[in-house]
Amino acid sequence: MAQVHERHEFNSWALALEADALTLPQLAVLQELVDEGRVADLKTAAQFLDWQGEALDGVEHLYGH
Repeated sequence: MAQVHERHEFNSWALALEADALTLPQLAVLQELVDEGRVADLKTAAQFLDWQGEALDGVEHLYGH
C-alpha cells in the first residue's frame, strides 16, 4: 500500500501512457486489466485507473495497487 508521504511519479496513468513514461511494471498493471477482460486496451486501462484513483485513494492508485 502506498504511503501518503511517498512521492508519486505521475499524476495520470493516461497521460503517462501517452508520454511513454511508464515503467515495465506499471505497463504490466495496465496489461493485466486487458488480459482479465476488464478493459479493451491499454489506453482504456489507464483511463480506468485514473477514474479509480479519483473514486478511491488518489495516492495509492498511482502505484498500481
